[in-house]
Amino acid sequence: MSDTSIKLDILTPMGAIRDGIDVPGVEVPGVLGELGVLPRHEALITAIVPGVLRFREGATAVRMAVGSGFLEVKEAGRVIILCDRAALPEDVDRAAVTKRLAEVKAALEQDKGPIDAGEHRALVDERGWLEAQLRLVAN
Repeated sequence: MSDTSIKLDILTPMGAIRDGIDVPGVEVPGVLGELGVLPRHEALITAIVPGVLRFREGATAVRMAVGSGFLEVKEAGRVIILCDRAALPEDVDRAAVTKRLAEVKAALEQDKGPIDAGEHRALVDERGWLEAQLRLVAN
């Protein structure tokens, strides 16, 4: 395990977004707020929520919207992020995302079912994903 870097994997069902890159740390959107992982972090597994992921790749600061998933920190200094989707700023169509977010918010206002119903949870998750994309491209 390195004292100055960790190995980062970002994996989606569509494949690896990053695979074993060395980073000095990573900030992840956790259930209770942002979670920072630095070298020599204790091993853990936790859920992540849609939000903005941050890390440095070489001299470049990278920001990426991620969907729901899991974070695993291994004792060997490896961090694995398993998420249902991910997008870089250049992948985001702000107008389309804004339009879809308005539709999802309207659907949530009209939803009279239980908040733990699958349809409701899917809308809440999509709202989070859309809001994460807009935060990613905000000036």
